[in-house]
Amino acid sequence: MASSDSIFPVIVGTAGHVDHGKSSLVRRLTGIDPDRWEEEKLRGLTIDLGFARFALPDGRIVGMIDVPGHERFLKNMVAGATSIDLALLVVAADDAVMPQTREHLDILELLGVERGIVALTKVDIVDEDARLLAEEEIQDLLAPTKLAGSPILRVSSITGEGFDELRAAIASTVAALEPRSTSGVFRMPVQRVFSVQGFGTVLTGIPLAGEIAVGDMLELVGKGLRSRIRGIQAYGQTVERARAGHSTALNLPDIPIEAAARGDVVAVPERLEAVDRLEVELRTVKDIGPLRHGEAVHVHVGTSEITARVFLLDQQDLAAGQTGLGQLVCDADVVCLPGDFALLRRLSPARTIAGGRVLGLGGRRLRRFREEVVDRLHEKERSLEDPKKRLGVALREAGATGLAFEEARRRLGCTDAEFDVILRAVLESGEAFRTTKSERLFSPLSVQREEARLAAKLAAYYEGHAMASTCPIAELRVGSSNEALLSVGLEQLVKKGLAEVLPGGMVQDPSRVDDVSPAERHELDAIRDWLDAAQQRPHTRQDFAQRWGRDGAMRLERLLEEKGAYAVSQDFLWGPKAYEAALQHVAEVCAANDGVLVIPELRDRLDTTRKYLIPFLEHLDRVGITARKGDRRILRRRD
Repeated sequence: MASSDSIFPVIVGTAGHVDHGKSSLVRRLTGIDPDRWEEEKLRGLTIDLGFARFALPDGRIVGMIDVPGHERFLKNMVAGATSIDLALLVVAADDAVMPQTREHLDILELLGVERGIVALTKVDIVDEDARLLAEEEIQDLLAPTKLAGSPILRVSSITGEGFDELRAAIASTVAALEPRSTSGVFRMPVQRVFSVQGFGTVLTGIPLAGEIAVGDMLELVGKGLRSRIRGIQAYGQTVERARAGHSTALNLPDIPIEAAARGDVVAVPERLEAVDRLEVELRTVKDIGPLRHGEAVHVHVGTSEITARVFLLDQQDLAAGQTGLGQLVCDADVVCLPGDFALLRRLSPARTIAGGRVLGLGGRRLRRFREEVVDRLHEKERSLEDPKKRLGVALREAGATGLAFEEARRRLGCTDAEFDVILRAVLESGEAFRTTKSERLFSPLSVQREEARLAAKLAAYYEGHAMASTCPIAELRVGSSNEALLSVGLEQLVKKGLAEVLPGGMVQDPSRVDDVSPAERHELDAIRDWLDAAQQRPHTRQDFAQRWGRDGAMRLERLLEEKGAYAVSQDFLWGPKAYEAALQHVAEVCAANDGVLVIPELRDRLDTTRKYLIPFLEHLDRVGITARKGDRRILRRRD
């Protein structure tokens, strides 16, 4: 069994016009025929993607993808080009730059390929003037692109001329490339699907992120199918692990072969979702008619091809060579993540027209020429390389609803361990907030707005309850977006010393605790004594209003908060001494009767009547001091 450490996670891919010798070049470089199909061999024409391995001088292996050059099979070319790190642009010396040379270069540009080598093939059949002219055309073609200055090497697949230099150039360029990171959740766009007798379904492709091992569980995203990995091969070798940048074959026996196809994505379960809308940044290619608002196009993402309409958000139409923002409304679901590349091709005549990076997934239909929409998409664009910033944008977009941890992980495309690091960082820096009792995150702006809402609700409550120092949390829930955000807002008010959460569902304003003047306290004491004097034959609220008037009503609220008075039922008001004495009698009666409250005995002890006793008993049940058990009451607790 080979080690995956022997594989350097970089992909070299060919590009160029049909019949310019791409497959012959790969055969000469690697000794492997990339044309897999009998039809390809008979016709001498590459139809589908081909794969080979290229050995570096240090013994490590990189993958090579050979793509078809004919325009009829360009969708297959794009399926391979999405994985290319180093482009091997093949141009025949006898033809020089041709239409598919230009389109393939456009595709490489739009897919973000920044390193390339040009192989000038068939140099054995032309003279020096033709070679020089072809090289000049190539330099002019590359000049305005990211591949400007790429080395041009003369080769012949027939004579072998220039292949030592080409191998050396590939090796040195690959060595200078940054290998693909294994960060992120494992995901692999499917390039091929086949079955091996005795093993079952095999899916091949080049993972875009993460790593995976034999025995791990994967799912075919959006199709509800899962399987454990029975085996992994990379470049024809059996390995224990696969990672981003490896050309990989996964044996997934529990996925029916008829259920999978090129364009699907296999990934760690429940970490990706299929969506039918993509927010994108777009750049149109040069020398082509404008991309029209609402135009139907072919969209290539990963190895998938779907049709969609493109709705431009910041421009009327997108002229050749221009950039803009858009939303793709797709005719079928697609699986990707922000940062992936999308390529747009015109339906008729078939031609690559635009491409760019995915900024956001799903969501509602966006309105055109809205400043807040355009600003938010630009913010997403700037945050693509920074997971913390991406999380911040997502939280601001979620608003008062916030994001569950699971949703945040899915949007970032990261592993649990990576998310824990990001979460700790944003919480410590104050870039996100959560409540200790909920796995839900909120943006600072949402929390600030909730703090302001709570402060306003408290102020309004106290304005209407002048003597109160506490407010029921139930009052604050009115108009709240959700309980988790309310809890976060309250926690922030508590940290700032603006509130205190008390037992019994009350919120206290610390600034109001000691705001009672001696004269007001004297009035409160007088009311309390008046209530206590009634003992267990308490006053009614009507009695109270007649005796103490409007000012007394405000003071009563303060007494109820301080437990200087008790409301028993809707009508009766008890003094604290009378109430506590009654509870003591309840406990004593129950203790003397094996926990059962004997009502006649309690009535005698309280020296009261049924008028007052029944509401008191119902109150005991309501607050949980007693409980009904058949036709008896038993003591549950004593505060």
